[in-house]
Amino acid sequence: MRSTAIAFALVLLAPLAGAQTGPIIAYPPQNDMVSLSLTMEDWVETETARTELSVDASLSGSDAGKARGDILGAVKALAQGAEWRFTAFNRNQDASGLEHWHAVLEARLAESQLGGLSDRAKQASKPGLQIAIQNTDFTPTLAEFEAAKAKLRGALYKKVNEALAQLNQAESDRKYRIMDIEFEDGPASPRIAVQAMARGLEQSTPLMPIPAQTQAPRAFNPAGDVQRSQKIQISVGVIFATLAPRE
Repeated sequence: MRSTAIAFALVLLAPLAGAQTGPIIAYPPQNDMVSLSLTMEDWVETETARTELSVDASLSGSDAGKARGDILGAVKALAQGAEWRFTAFNRNQDASGLEHWHAVLEARLAESQLGGLSDRAKQASKPGLQIAIQNTDFTPTLAEFEAAKAKLRGALYKKVNEALAQLNQAESDRKYRIMDIEFEDGPASPRIAVQAMARGLEQSTPLMPIPAQTQAPRAFNPAGDVQRSQKIQISVGVIFATLAPRE
């Protein structure tokens, strides 16, 4: 009887021993997390204006081949050292055989170069070649925007590290670290509508966008070109984490 009981006990224990040999599930360590949001703003400064010239020329067919060079030569004299680039160039021929050219050129000009620009454009104009200031815009360049953003991100990194040090000081028995960080650009402040003022409208009048193909050349108005800087915002979301204590 005793040997039979021992054999029965071994049969019952065999399935249990087999179950213990299966894979062991390892759970990842858990984190305690603290989130933080910060926002900073700064001004993007610029000392140059994007200036557009409108040029209309009428030439005989024999002179059409040098129209581009003549136009570029005429506008180069308006601002010493400016790099003018064609942004539009159209031509058509009338019934008399004359070719009519319309070109738009663009350059970034320093404030000192804008003084008397309209007068110089009139002086450079002649029969068959008319030059007019079409637009001036003091919006900062892309490079100026990116430089200001880089400066803001550097300041935000400093604030994040200061917040991390404060957290670790408050929780001296823990060791928090930066688990995740994400930057987001905020909307830039609306710029002054310099085009509206150049048309003689009041500053408070909302400026409605006008399709490029319907814009007419307009006189340059130095009093209207007052935009020098633009405000930007950058926000950062950061998560600090530390390993949760084992229970």
